Amino acid sequence: MTTVERHQEICEQFLAHAEDEYDSGDNLQAAEKAWGAFAHCVNSIAIEEGWKVGTHRLLRDNAIRLIDRDPERAEVRRLQLSAVELLHVNFYKELTTGDEIRHGIDDTRALIEAMRDLASR
Repeated sequence: MTTVERHQEICEQFLAHAEDEYDSGDNLQAAEKAWGAFAHCVNSIAIEEGWKVGTHRLLRDNAIRLIDRDPERAEVRRLQLSAVELLHVNFYKELTTGDEIRHGIDDTRALIEAMRDLASR
């Protein structure tokens, strides 16, 4: 099983790769790397919390568990989560434009920061 530290390393690597892929014009890979960064962030927190991991459903449920720690910001975080999920779907369906990918990467970075903040509560 991947350790908390390794999930955190992969998260940071994938964020950097998302930027590189976007800059090179590979929007499919940029979107998927951003999604992967988010997934590894949530999994690292879930493991620390003692929550189950391993499926897409558990990933989403664990993200919502974190979001629900701050009811005042929950709706904004859910919207960001939806934007990040769209990046994952984009890998298979190629639904989004370059500008949307750019915003999605930015949303992913903000959501990861928020998740880390919420995990510390």
